[in-house]
Amino acid sequence: MKSLSTKIVPMTRCHIPACNEIVASSEPWKTLRESVDFLPSIKRKQAFVAVIEGAVAGFVIFTPEPVFARGGYLRAIGVASAIRGFGVGRMLMAFAERTTAKKAPNFFLCVSSFNRLAQAFYRTCGYEKIGKIDGLIRKGASEHIYWKKLR
Repeated sequence: MKSLSTKIVPMTRCHIPACNEIVASSEPWKTLRESVDFLPSIKRKQAFVAVIEGAVAGFVIFTPEPVFARGGYLRAIGVASAIRGFGVGRMLMAFAERTTAKKAPNFFLCVSSFNRLAQAFYRTCGYEKIGKIDGLIRKGASEHIYWKKLR
């Protein structure tokens, strides 16, 4: 990906179809049979996309202001299946962390217990599992709470 020009820009309505495709091919949404309503996050200016050569490569939705324990919150992140493993997710996470660090010293996220690849990804990004909530979204599953100190 280093040879390709990747930009992170605010998400607009025209990005939604590509982001919906990413959601349809990604966990946890596949297992949960859910979609993402991008419009509220676009309106709040909390949704961004990574664009490579004009195409949406991934998205991130987060709240940089402190919403819990003096920390921002990652709502959703997704990368197009064809380019996973090339650093787009790390780039989106780094962007969210840099933006959040200006307003909050911590960053939190929840990840489903069945979404093991995402858990591994967050750990490699420096996140620590600090708790879990059983049955929050799906019976028989739990949401793991992860935290990273930003500053």
